[in-house]
Amino acid sequence: MLRDPRDGLEGDQILAETPDELGFLLWRTVMDVTLWASAPDEKRVSLFADGTADTRLALLAATELPGKVSAPVDTLHGMLSIPSRADAEVVAVCCLEVAAWASGASLPHTAVAFAQAAAVAAPKLGEAALHVGMYARRADQDARAETWLRRAVDVCRRDGDRVAYSSALAELGALYECRENLPAASRFYRFAYRAGRRFSARPARMRAAHGLFRLARRQGDDGSAAQFALGAQRAYEPDAAGAAALLLDLGRFWTDLGEPPRARSALRRLVPALVNLAPADQLAAFALTARARAEAGKPRSGAPAAGAAWALLKDEGIGGAVRYAAAVDLAHAARVAGDLPAFTRAKREALRLAPREEFPEAAERMAKLWPDGEPPVECAS
Repeated sequence: MLRDPRDGLEGDQILAETPDELGFLLWRTVMDVTLWASAPDEKRVSLFADGTADTRLALLAATELPGKVSAPVDTLHGMLSIPSRADAEVVAVCCLEVAAWASGASLPHTAVAFAQAAAVAAPKLGEAALHVGMYARRADQDARAETWLRRAVDVCRRDGDRVAYSSALAELGALYECRENLPAASRFYRFAYRAGRRFSARPARMRAAHGLFRLARRQGDDGSAAQFALGAQRAYEPDAAGAAALLLDLGRFWTDLGEPPRARSALRRLVPALVNLAPADQLAAFALTARARAEAGKPRSGAPAAGAAWALLKDEGIGGAVRYAAAVDLAHAARVAGDLPAFTRAKREALRLAPREEFPEAAERMAKLWPDGEPPVECAS
């Protein structure tokens, strides 16, 4: 549970991610917390050598801490200065705060280390075990992730933390989906969906419905995909992880299914999050919005989205597959609007960006979309 098969020296990845005084302070902190958490109560009073507290204070004073972790790190070192009086739940909460900061700062292994220290300090805290599993997945430590997520399910079931229980099931579903074990992924997603509905855990229910939607799409089952798409939309939480990806997937699905009003509804909910999305997701959202509005009979209202998509289409840093899909969406939008110059421009980009093996299919698609010689259509909107 405590070590990934690829781990080297204990805690060395913390130092690799932050090779300076801050990294050393974080490494020492997590090592001391783990040592304290692993020691029997009667051994904690003499756990650290005399003078350790002074050394710890000197290290803190000499290290510039980011604002978000200053308080929890100070609290941890204060508690470890009198180890026999340290409170396990306070230690765990402080470690989880540092883990959350590390995850946001793109320090995945540091996040795993602090979350695991929290889980060892407070073994009955199911949320800590859940976060170890979540951060381990993001750090590509699947073996550790599975172990801790299963532990989170067991601990949360015993202690009644139904929200964390539902989330752990959904995380296991995602883990098995990434491993291409689709039967196991479906089973855990269904458990999570039912638990999320029963215990009002909307983010877990949304995540599970999204997973089941993806599985149905992979199997070509549009009926089931539509059912889970509606379930995911009902459970949508704008601040939940994966919310933006869900809306993009739903917008694409409803557009492909020929239901532009539902596509527009999903994409409209995405607008507040657009500024925080990666450029690739922004491009996909703008191009798809332009197409959905055109196919709903309102191409003029989609013109600003089309303009934003064209601006992003020039960004060579965005993957070719994303830019190709955006060009196809812009071609559809222009075709519906009867705008031959815009269609010609989008067609040229689509054929330029199409993967070599897909070029014949892309050329045929563009030719069918607007055959040569066919005049523009009149569009009132």
